[in-house]
Amino acid sequence: MNFILLVIGLIVLIKGADVLISGASKITKIFKVPAFIVGLIVVSLGTSAPESIIGIISGIRGTNLLTLGDVIGSNIVNIAIVMGITAMVLPLKVDSLVAKRQIPISLGVQILLLVMLITGSILSRVEGVFLLIGMLVFLVYVVSKSRAVIKKELPDTDFEENVFEYLEEQKVFDVGRVEKEELPKAIIYFIIGLLALIGGAQLIVDNATVIANSVGLSEEFIGITIIAFGTSLPELVTCLVAVFKKEGDIAVGNIIGSSIFNILLVLGISSIIHPIVINSTVILDVLVMLGLTVIFMVPTLIKGEITRRWGFALFGFYVLFLAYKISVLV
Repeated sequence: MNFILLVIGLIVLIKGADVLISGASKITKIFKVPAFIVGLIVVSLGTSAPESIIGIISGIRGTNLLTLGDVIGSNIVNIAIVMGITAMVLPLKVDSLVAKRQIPISLGVQILLLVMLITGSILSRVEGVFLLIGMLVFLVYVVSKSRAVIKKELPDTDFEENVFEYLEEQKVFDVGRVEKEELPKAIIYFIIGLLALIGGAQLIVDNATVIANSVGLSEEFIGITIIAFGTSLPELVTCLVAVFKKEGDIAVGNIIGSSIFNILLVLGISSIIHPIVINSTVILDVLVMLGLTVIFMVPTLIKGEITRRWGFALFGFYVLFLAYKISVLV
């Protein structure tokens, strides 16, 4: 019964994120927030909403080792499963700016997390504050590098052009389509989505904790496997849609952005609410996450492409990782 409730919680969580972002997008359009900021919310922050709410709920309840596992697991799943499957469907062309800027930033954030974890027995509130400051710095960086798109001028790089075209398709720039009269409806959507997120997160945290205790599994294991895979579904859907529209840069950008947000935003908020106690297993999982990011970065720097062969390699890496995690329990 607890497993069924956990699955229901994941479904409610994912649907809630979709409804919340729909409402938030309309609200920002009505108040004429710069279009690229709306796109950033829809494409990256939106797909990290499930992890964020789980982080807040588990932080309040003091069970946020679940969140740490979810964040690390989501990043592993995003690279190995989401990027692996996406590349197997269609090889991904990666813009040089993404390979030389965004992916190294993601790697740097992961190294920062590793340093924080190995230098103490907890991820403290002070470290959480540093992570949130890093999040703000990253957002400022993204916006400053995207002025042409924000001003709706002609983009001067292939990456900006792809982002620009994608946002045009999503009608992000079409402010006139959302009138002020629609504000009450948009607010209702936002509230319903938020309530669904909170309700789904509570179901997940409560039932994942019960399952972990009843079968002798750690919260971190449940977070890094079942919950991580479930909360990564929005990224998988977004990436597959983007790749079928020949917008590979959007797919890669979504994964990299989500990886950065998961660590800086989700762990920042959760550890501020309640410091996260660290165990040795988590360190190994972070090293796996780092290794996958390096494997992901190599072909993008050398060839500017994630081929089907690399896609199979990433997917196979996850299968081996999951087999190892399960073997440790047996």
